[in-house]
Amino acid sequence: MSLLAIIPVWVASLLLYLASPKQYLLSKPLPKWLSYFAALCLYVCVNVLFAQSYPVVSALLASFVVLMMGLVGVTILAGKSKRLFMITSVILLTICSTVGGIIHVA
Repeated sequence: MSLLAIIPVWVASLLLYLASPKQYLLSKPLPKWLSYFAALCLYVCVNVLFAQSYPVVSALLASFVVLMMGLVGVTILAGKSKRLFMITSVILLTICSTVGGIIHVA
């Protein structure tokens, strides 16, 4: 279940990055209130997913650490090139959904 929680964290990190006026992926940044609200909702979902595998305090700490990792990863990858960012995102999401889905079913 923990690998499936990486997907909403990555999307939340991407939304927070796209709300910045210094982002490079879009021509205009997304509205801050919308991006922040969606990222907060996704972060709550991540906490719920982690809470199914870990105690509540450990789930909060794990989700916070993964969010920080996602924020750094999105910022570094988006600064390199759009193609590298897209390839890395697709690979990350494919691996997490495939392996996480297999582990969840098994």
